Amino acid sequence: KSRKQKFINSIIGNLKKYNFQGVNIDFEDLNESTDEYLISFQNELSQKLHSLGYIVTQDVAPFNEDYNYQELSKHNDLIFLMAYDQHNINSVAGPVSAYKWIENAVDVAIGQIPPNKLVLCVATYGYDWPKGFVGTDITYEEAIATASESDTMPHFDNQTYNLNYKYWDEQNTEHNVYFTDAATYFNVIRASYDFGLAGTALWRLGSEDERLWNYYDKDLSFDNLKKCNFKFKELEEISATHVVDYIGEGEVLNIISAPKNGLVKLKYDSSEQLISEQYYKDLPTGYVINKTGAKSKKIVLSFDDGPDETYTNQIIDILEKYKIPATFFVLGANVQANLPTFKKLYEKGYEIGNHTYTHANLETASMERTLLELRSTRRIIEAITGHSTILFRPPFNIDAEPTSFNELHPLAIGKDENYIYVGASIDTRDWEKDITAKTIIERAITQKDYGNIILMHDAGGIRKETIKALPIIIEYYLKHGYTFTTVSDLIDKPKSELMPLVKNKERNFIGLINFTAINLAYFAEIAIYFIFIVALILTSFKLIVIAFLATKKMIDSRNKNIAIINNKKVSVIVPASNEEINIIKTVEHLLNLSYSNIEILIIDDGSTDNTLLNLSSKYGSNKKIQIFTKLNGGKADALNFGIEKSNGELLFCIDADTNIESDAIEKMIIYFDDDRVAAVAGNVKIGNRMNLLTHWQDIEYTTSQNFDRLAFDTLNGIMVVPGAIGLFHKERVMEVGTFKTDTLAEDCDLTLRILSAGYKVKTCNIARAFTEAPETLESFMKQRKRWSFGIMQSFWKHKKLLFSFKKPNIGWVVLPNILLYQMILPIFNPIVDLVLIFSLIFGKTLIVLGLYVAYMVIEMLIAIIAYAYQGERIKINTLLSMIPQHIIYRQIFFLVLLKSYLKIIKGELQQWGILKRTGNTKTVMLTTKIDV
Repeated sequence: KSRKQKFINSIIGNLKKYNFQGVNIDFEDLNESTDEYLISFQNELSQKLHSLGYIVTQDVAPFNEDYNYQELSKHNDLIFLMAYDQHNINSVAGPVSAYKWIENAVDVAIGQIPPNKLVLCVATYGYDWPKGFVGTDITYEEAIATASESDTMPHFDNQTYNLNYKYWDEQNTEHNVYFTDAATYFNVIRASYDFGLAGTALWRLGSEDERLWNYYDKDLSFDNLKKCNFKFKELEEISATHVVDYIGEGEVLNIISAPKNGLVKLKYDSSEQLISEQYYKDLPTGYVINKTGAKSKKIVLSFDDGPDETYTNQIIDILEKYKIPATFFVLGANVQANLPTFKKLYEKGYEIGNHTYTHANLETASMERTLLELRSTRRIIEAITGHSTILFRPPFNIDAEPTSFNELHPLAIGKDENYIYVGASIDTRDWEKDITAKTIIERAITQKDYGNIILMHDAGGIRKETIKALPIIIEYYLKHGYTFTTVSDLIDKPKSELMPLVKNKERNFIGLINFTAINLAYFAEIAIYFIFIVALILTSFKLIVIAFLATKKMIDSRNKNIAIINNKKVSVIVPASNEEINIIKTVEHLLNLSYSNIEILIIDDGSTDNTLLNLSSKYGSNKKIQIFTKLNGGKADALNFGIEKSNGELLFCIDADTNIESDAIEKMIIYFDDDRVAAVAGNVKIGNRMNLLTHWQDIEYTTSQNFDRLAFDTLNGIMVVPGAIGLFHKERVMEVGTFKTDTLAEDCDLTLRILSAGYKVKTCNIARAFTEAPETLESFMKQRKRWSFGIMQSFWKHKKLLFSFKKPNIGWVVLPNILLYQMILPIFNPIVDLVLIFSLIFGKTLIVLGLYVAYMVIEMLIAIIAYAYQGERIKINTLLSMIPQHIIYRQIFFLVLLKSYLKIIKGELQQWGILKRTGNTKTVMLTTKIDV
């Protein structure tokens, strides 16, 4: 009793643990003197489980008095009648479950069990009885496959509705086979409706005739079938079997026949709504595959995934040392990337097989993808060698005896392309992570009796351990009497048949095109990787140099004691064209300047909006402000107009959308104690950080534009004093010719002319101006096109000074920086990202990703320094956003530069254009200081 309680408690525990709905009790082969204990157990079990909300069911055998149907039905929600095994493995041969026998079993059961509690179990399998031996159970597919192999047709018995046939095996032993199929199940399930049973169950799932699923979920009652006109024709085609029949021995496989559907003819008794006759016309078949290549004491070394410039060449050296052959299954992409190594493989006489183009998993690939993978690689091999190949090994599947349809799918497609499959039974698995040469050797030796082909890899990862293991493996096999050979020798075919010569006509036409294309692609790939590496190195070099120079500038600034000059008159010049949104706010900030000795000149450059009206109504009577208007002539013309009207010794030029911090002039003017200083650049900050694009521009201004000026200050190589905030010595500006209208980058052009005249240009990072950056991609690209075109114009104007020793700061710093980093490298920017993507796809990730990550780390470290030098602490999310920023920025700058070059080539002029203003600029007070 205690054991019974323990067992019941164990059942309850498992139901709770696995969240089951109930339990089915199956006590078979009962031979008891009393049914008392079984009924008692079932009673206690059902009481406990029902109280907890669980279902209790039980299996019972037909015609077995040890099962008290009536009593057991009281304690179970359902009773499963196991109406099968009329004959079993230990009995004589006979039907698994004859129809009349099932009817009788149900008749007996429903005399004691309510029909709505009775579930009829349907047999979906069969038995194979060798004469004089115990039988074995078989599935429907196995029964059909055996009938097909023995060239016999199953017979459908119209009395039992079971099927049977006889065959003789290779030992000439007679076999009797009985099994059930979809016609059997249909009639049995039909009977369950006539008896009004609770339903049916299948024994066993997975062994059934799949035609069952055409009707199992349908109502097969007599009335419904008569009304709905059931489509029995759907049951006459039998799907191909999943059984694979192998003939012969060896690891070289060739499909002899592919799966095909079978056909039966049915007769339907409409008066009974039953299938009365069934005739098998064509049996469904599965794959029949010929295996060859089994030879005693012969071994083939095979290598997958190559060629690789490093490892394949090392393997060739080892093979040459021992004077042994090998077979290489190559990837088309690696052939294309390593042409010299592949040519060496061919010239040395090694067998070459197809391993797809990209190492795709063909088990899950579409037919189109599979064909593309195979044909691309074949074309490459043919173009380079003049020979084709019929040797094929799909990636991820080197089983010498594949069984699933997924595994066989690539073989079938390969067969249609005239390939033979080369498996490998000796798998060293040298691709595994942290594999050692010792493990590779052990596997190669312990599996020596498995077959004739060893699988290793010459690419696809670091193969140093494979290289270490290979000589020892070779020496072991040679010592033990093995001969190293080729696949062609294993299957007794000449190499010329496995790697046939391409016909001259094809070679002359298609082959020439392919050969040329592949060679061009090879050299193009080398060039692309070279550009990628050079671009990253040059960019990283610039970043490091900039960081060094900027740090030097910061140290020098702290150690330098500059006398404050506060008596020079400053003329503030603000050119404004259609700036009605921003102009009032800009002027308000100018009126708050703490430097007193100033005059403010607002130049309305032919505005067509309310710029002039707003200025006149607000500041028309303000004596500190002079308002001028003129015909539109562009920003440079407006600035020159202001210079002409100015009275100051210094010129403070700003944009009309810029908010200046109150002490900006005081911080900048101290640099003019040096007579050689002609201009000072301020620090431009983004004042409208409204969205991702403006935040990215803020990062760019901080880590690139402002930080670069800080560095180039030490070399007197500042390229541009920004239009948003710049303080100029008026006399020097007049001397070099003021602003010019022949470029769109008048500020860059003026800066270069100041440097050419031998004057200094300085930067003051603590004097800040907050400008309005473009808030949409369209306006951003418009602004950058204007900048790019203007900088090109400025470069061209001063090109004679490039690499000039007369003006080394311009010839060897400013102009080379423009040429390399603003005119050349951005054209190749997309290559950086394309190479990374290509590497991730084709597995060349280690070096590329390493360089890419190193570059990003350098850039992030410099960003931290750049923000620190401006008194800010960069946030983690800002650092992380630099990754997508650079990827997207690179594409934008590429397009911008490309369009600029096209305009130059066509001889077109870039217009200034009007950027839509939003008035979102704000002055941000940065109080957080970081010691560096």
